[in-house]
Amino acid sequence: MPLGWYLAQGLYPLNPSDSDDEEGPCELPNGKLVCGPHGLVVCGKCCSDYSFMNEGLSSDIEDAEEDEDEDPMSVFHPILDTIPSQFGPETRRGTGKVIPTRFTPRTSSIMPTELFRGQPTYAKLSRYIHRDDPRSVLIFTDGACLNNGQPDPKAGWAFVHGPGLTGNPLVTSGRLESKGPFGDDGIQSSNRAELRAVIAALRFQYWPGEGFNTMTIATDSVYVVEGSTKWAKTWVKNEWKTSGSADVKNKDLWEMLLGEFEKWKEHGLSIRFWRIPRDWNKIADAAAKESAKGSMSTEWMDVSGVCV
Repeated sequence: MPLGWYLAQGLYPLNPSDSDDEEGPCELPNGKLVCGPHGLVVCGKCCSDYSFMNEGLSSDIEDAEEDEDEDPMSVFHPILDTIPSQFGPETRRGTGKVIPTRFTPRTSSIMPTELFRGQPTYAKLSRYIHRDDPRSVLIFTDGACLNNGQPDPKAGWAFVHGPGLTGNPLVTSGRLESKGPFGDDGIQSSNRAELRAVIAALRFQYWPGEGFNTMTIATDSVYVVEGSTKWAKTWVKNEWKTSGSADVKNKDLWEMLLGEFEKWKEHGLSIRFWRIPRDWNKIADAAAKESAKGSMSTEWMDVSGVCV
């Protein structure tokens, strides 16, 4: 996709091949400059530093916000000083030293949007925020595969990261790539797409920068929930072999996901999983199925939201 397509949606590409200007700066919608290939203010790979050109932008944003009527539902503001200047699309293979927990609400019949109510945030966005904890956010994820297990399968992923301020949910989605994050060839399958959706959600944003210290991922995938909170730890101990001594499927995505758990713990964000009924995940499911119809990229591609 051309860079203009991403910026029109408040997004920017983070891979070198996804930028119109592979060597020069890229201007984000909030006016900040980053390197085109990697989306970083200070980039060691490009030997570039645009921080001096971004000085004063944060204060300009704050001044503009002060001129507007304060929204009583805006429960927190961005923690600008906590965003590492080098924070970017780091890719690591996890070791299993950080395993997320499983979230079980006190009332089994309560729906996610009842417990995590849609609220506007500091940047005219909206998030699903816990009604009793403004630092706890929820994201819906799902993956789908047309012709799953049959000839010519096509998989897609999606996550919903807010209800939207105009009634249209904030949805990010994409077609599952033919290669994984470490260059491994990957099949088109629903399980792989479900994993991809969670990875995309975790890598979409520097979530502590919005004031969050806990993220709950709501999904109807038993594979994702049980694998993340239980099976992965055993797989690592068994050197990525199942109890039947077979190779664990989708090992590259599982390693990537474990790496995300470790990275976020280092940045003060706890991850937990909530297994929900499929009927509660209709928006992410529909978006994943629609994305499965799109064109497939041969290379892994990160898409990130603009934080500040």
